[in-house]
Amino acid sequence: MRYSRTFILGVANGVLFNLAEALIGGTTVLPTFISNVTSSKVLVGLSGTMGNAGWFMPQLLVANLIEHLKRKKPIYVWAGLVRIVAIWGIAILVASLARSSIAYFVTIFFILYSIYCLAAGVAGIPFMDIVAKSVRSENRGTFFGARLFFGGIASALAGIYVRNILTVKPFPENFALLFITAAGVVTAAIVVFSLVSEPEVTVPERRMPFKQFLLRGPFLLKNVKSYRMLLVVRVLLGVWGMALPFYVIYARELMGLQAGAVGIFLSIQMVGAILSNILWGLLSDRIGNKIVLVLVSAVALISPILTFLIAFCPPLHTTRCFGFIFFFLGFALSGIRLGYTNYMLDVSPETERPTYLGFMNTFLAPVLLLSSLGGLIIEKTSYEVLFSIVIIAAVAALVFSLQLEEPRSRE
Repeated sequence: MRYSRTFILGVANGVLFNLAEALIGGTTVLPTFISNVTSSKVLVGLSGTMGNAGWFMPQLLVANLIEHLKRKKPIYVWAGLVRIVAIWGIAILVASLARSSIAYFVTIFFILYSIYCLAAGVAGIPFMDIVAKSVRSENRGTFFGARLFFGGIASALAGIYVRNILTVKPFPENFALLFITAAGVVTAAIVVFSLVSEPEVTVPERRMPFKQFLLRGPFLLKNVKSYRMLLVVRVLLGVWGMALPFYVIYARELMGLQAGAVGIFLSIQMVGAILSNILWGLLSDRIGNKIVLVLVSAVALISPILTFLIAFCPPLHTTRCFGFIFFFLGFALSGIRLGYTNYMLDVSPETERPTYLGFMNTFLAPVLLLSSLGGLIIEKTSYEVLFSIVIIAAVAALVFSLQLEEPRSRE
């Protein structure tokens, strides 16, 4: 099969962004860094999920503003420039941490990181629209699978780099080097996708008034069953995800691990993602994305259940045993990304794709900030209460995913 220029550039963009995520990842490195500058579990949880929530949050407004535009790549480019400025600002800020007051540092850090995450959300709608116009439905599993597969390999290698940096360099020099490296990778990723050629398709002649546009959300939820059920499944998986920043913190507190163990867990998580992407991509292309979401919901149960088993069995308090938890986290997270994204594109009509994406992703944004609530649950109760909640959420996601329609079979 001969792949298009957009396909290749899109995969390269995904590989680079997966690498950047590994270097300052929301499930490993970033929560560890924040836990070194503050004892607040709420802020640790917030840092771990701001990336996903920020990506979803602004998309409703962006969808309304750009749906009538024949070419949406310029929006991606401008949002990318904002991301580049913000991530380099964070890298410079972390490099100056030793000379900063902690309160001042935390405030500026979260402001810059919020800008970075929200700009990613602005870029998200044009990115997905360009991909949907350029990559056929039956090839999208391969496309997103390749982004995650090769990105997973790069991320696994990054785990070795992270381990060495965190072990050899003192704090905060070690984290500063990671953020500087990530800033360079993010810059390259945005430049690469800015080189794609965007095809023109039929679009509405003029922008719908925002008040009228807002009425589309309730209409879609009421009248499009596949859209409504996907939202329910994704919300439940979002609740499952509120524990993600705390697995590494829990492992360190339970076993007293050094910071270098973060790199080991990161590499193991990426191995899980790499191996799973082969499965998810094949299932998506050959059967459909309903089966991906069903199996992902089942796999999501494994990590919190293993955490319980390890916690109550002291002989299992080893890095190797905790490694299985991160392996299945990588397995589930890559499937959620691929299955949700492709199912969403399958049920979105071409002329209204930004609207469908914008409403869905904006509905999800508050859910993806639940890790702050997860931190509060830990502070007020215990880790075990949090992991019990995410197990219940994964079971519910499995039940509802079985009720999804398969859009391709309907077509």
